[in-house]
Amino acid sequence: MVRLAMVGCGQISERFFQQAAQRPDVEFVATCARTLVSARSRADQYGVPDAYDSFERMYDEVKPDGVVVTTPHSVHAAPTIAALRRGIHVLNEKPMATTLSDCRDMVEAARAGGAILMNLPLDHSPAFLTLLEHFTEGWIGKWTGAESVLMIPGPPRDNWYYDRSVAQGGAMLDCLVYPLSRLISLLGPASLVSAHVNTLIPHRIVGGGKRVESDVDDNVTLIVEWSTGQQAVVRTLWGSSFTRNDTSIYGRRGTLWLSGGQVILHAPDGGPDGAVATEWQGLKDCWRIPIPDSTPNESHIDHFVECIHSGAAPRCSGELQLHVHEILFEAYTSAVLGERRTLQTTFTPWTNVDPDLYDTRSSFI
Repeated sequence: MVRLAMVGCGQISERFFQQAAQRPDVEFVATCARTLVSARSRADQYGVPDAYDSFERMYDEVKPDGVVVTTPHSVHAAPTIAALRRGIHVLNEKPMATTLSDCRDMVEAARAGGAILMNLPLDHSPAFLTLLEHFTEGWIGKWTGAESVLMIPGPPRDNWYYDRSVAQGGAMLDCLVYPLSRLISLLGPASLVSAHVNTLIPHRIVGGGKRVESDVDDNVTLIVEWSTGQQAVVRTLWGSSFTRNDTSIYGRRGTLWLSGGQVILHAPDGGPDGAVATEWQGLKDCWRIPIPDSTPNESHIDHFVECIHSGAAPRCSGELQLHVHEILFEAYTSAVLGERRTLQTTFTPWTNVDPDLYDTRSSFI
């Protein structure tokens, strides 16, 4: 039995309790929140025996195997580092933290404590894994560029999302982490980033028609470059009339799209066995690739617990997400200074993409 504790008892915590309820080898044994009333309320809802308003005391008294951190963004670092230093495994919600130094300290604490650090987003969805199988030179030729976006009208809740003093980052840390993480998980470590970041809508109308003042970034565009020369545009906006969440991978012979849980391939020479011919974004010669029923479909708790059982590094490891977050924080600096920023961190990709896919210079293509 894996004994878990929860730090942060807001709305985001509910999905982890629900996921854990699907496994016979997992139980939540304690909750912790800023107020004991909040921690006890969530504990009572899910039949958790203990509730605390101090995560250090909870760690020392309950001694859980792992902890799930779902606090507001600016409160991710302290409970995560305290747990890792005690050898307690951590599943940490996105973003990793609100400063790059805190992100580095998390990775170092995991190494020192011999504990697993799993940082969301977790990118290996069935659709992502299906796209990965077709991200080959045989289907798209040499990889030449990418785009990845997440656009929403804006968070509907009138709370800390729009307050920089609490959130310490707006759309960049809350939303851009998703499309950027997808690209980095697929394509591996990048080398350069430049960015434009601003607050486009300071006077907002949110859920229920309430008017709020916002001082967080809500309009972000990054250009990310890899050492082999390919570039990607990564975009988020809290100002659209609908939600768009998709990724495009361009190649000399074909293009892959990941959109709404679908995988689409543009391949003029014909599609894979079992693919369905379709028109996509006005283009012919496109194929909808079915996602096999056998494709793994782990929940966050599934992946976390299996890593605890096996001792394997999570696919959204501390090192991978440290690189993702270096890009985010260097993007803020780029926007202020108006210059490209060189990235220093790296990681070993779990995707095992053929390096020849990146080589656009050694032959005619």
